[in-house]
Amino acid sequence: MMVDGGASLWSHGFIFGDLGLDRRGARGTTSRSPYIFESDLKVNVFKPQLRNGTQENWIGKHCREKVENAGVIDFGLSEAERDNVLATALQLVDEQVLYPIHELLGTWWAIITKKEWLPNPVDDPHAMYCSAFVRHCYKEGGADFIGPEVSVSNTTPEHIAQTGIKAGKLRLFNT
Repeated sequence: MMVDGGASLWSHGFIFGDLGLDRRGARGTTSRSPYIFESDLKVNVFKPQLRNGTQENWIGKHCREKVENAGVIDFGLSEAERDNVLATALQLVDEQVLYPIHELLGTWWAIITKKEWLPNPVDDPHAMYCSAFVRHCYKEGGADFIGPEVSVSNTTPEHIAQTGIKAGKLRLFNT
């Protein structure tokens, strides 16, 4: 929910990783493509597959269809902070931290009761949805961008966007 109570433009958050080698170039040639770290839930009923939790993915996963709103926030991290954020993200991928649907209900409750600073009442220490994952990685990397007014376990994509807007660091892209 936006500050004015309207619907948020933002529904997902992730961290840009490094450029990685792949074979997505013309006719399968080697190229370098951006990879992202995220926590996501993907169910494919046509090809029996369930991907639940923290993942490292090719950015093209989100670019194959029309994207209505996209934003990039550069918080101007030092090289050490950046390395720590990415190391935390990679560690959580390795630990296979899950995507907790029930925690979304806890965050919804915190928002409607205006108690977002309190820890999520159904917080699972081995599960994080996308924006809580992003915030956790930044906090562990020594670069928490929000502060105590919002608990890490209640961080939404809108909180991240508003922080980027206030810092003058959000670049908006409409396709």
